[in-house]
Amino acid sequence: MRSRNLASLALASCLATGTAAFAQSAAPPAGVPFTLISGTTITVKPSAVGEFENLAKKINAANVKAGIQPSRFWSVSRGGPGFTYLATLRFAKWSEMDERPSMMTVLKKAYGDVEGPKAWAAALATVESSSTVVNRVLPSLSSPPASFGTPPAHIRLSRVEVNQGMGPKFETYLAKLKAAQDKVGGTPPVVRFVTALGPTSVYWASYTFDKYAEWDGAPAIADVLRKAYGDSEAATLEETARSCVKNLDVYVLDYRADLSQP
Repeated sequence: MRSRNLASLALASCLATGTAAFAQSAAPPAGVPFTLISGTTITVKPSAVGEFENLAKKINAANVKAGIQPSRFWSVSRGGPGFTYLATLRFAKWSEMDERPSMMTVLKKAYGDVEGPKAWAAALATVESSSTVVNRVLPSLSSPPASFGTPPAHIRLSRVEVNQGMGPKFETYLAKLKAAQDKVGGTPPVVRFVTALGPTSVYWASYTFDKYAEWDGAPAIADVLRKAYGDSEAATLEETARSCVKNLDVYVLDYRADLSQP
C-alpha cells in the first residue's frame, strides 16, 4: 500500500467524474494563481542519483531554452523513502496542456536530433519507476499563502484516500476544518486539491513552510476543532472524518532549487 501511495504522490475526488473535474477548471481560483497541478513522481535507482539530477538540470534548461515553463522539482525527505522526486507543473486551464510540446520535441530543439534523444534515453535509464497525476484546486477549502512567487522550502503533503461515495461528506468536514483553522490561527498556509486524473477518491492538503520550527506552535487538528466548536461538535466532526477516510499518508517534500532553476 505504501509503495502504491508514493507512486501516485503529487500536488491535489470522490465522485468527481472526468466531466465534473473538467467543468470546474475554467479559471484559476481566487487566491491561487493556477487551477490544476500536474505531478510526476520519479523513484530513481540509488546508484544513479547524481546522474539523474544532472540530467534533470539539462532537461529543465531545455525547457527554458524553448520558452516553456520548467518543472519545479521536490524530493521526498521525511515520511517517505529516499531517491524519490516530484516534478510539478501548474496550469490555469486544461487547454494549456495542448500548448506544451513533448519532452522529446523540446530536447531535440535544444540539443539537436542526435543529442536530444540521447539525453532522454540517459534520463530514463536512471529511473526505477514513475507515475503522473493531475490534481484540481479546491479554492473554497484552501487557505493559501499570500504569495506563490517564491516556492517554500518545504511542503507537508497529506494524501487522503476516502471511501467510495463519501466525497461530499468529507468535503463538508474539510469546510468546517478550514473555518476552524482560519478562526483559531497558528496553522501554516494550506492549499487543498482533489485528483482529477489518476486514482479516484483522493484528496490532498499541501501545507507550505520554510522552517520546521513553524510547526512547534501549530495546534493539532483535534485542538483546533475543540477551540472553534466546543467538545461535542468537535467529537462529531472527528467521527465524520473517521467514517470517510480509508487511508492517510503524510510526507514532507523539500524544494530543489538546484534542479528547478537551471
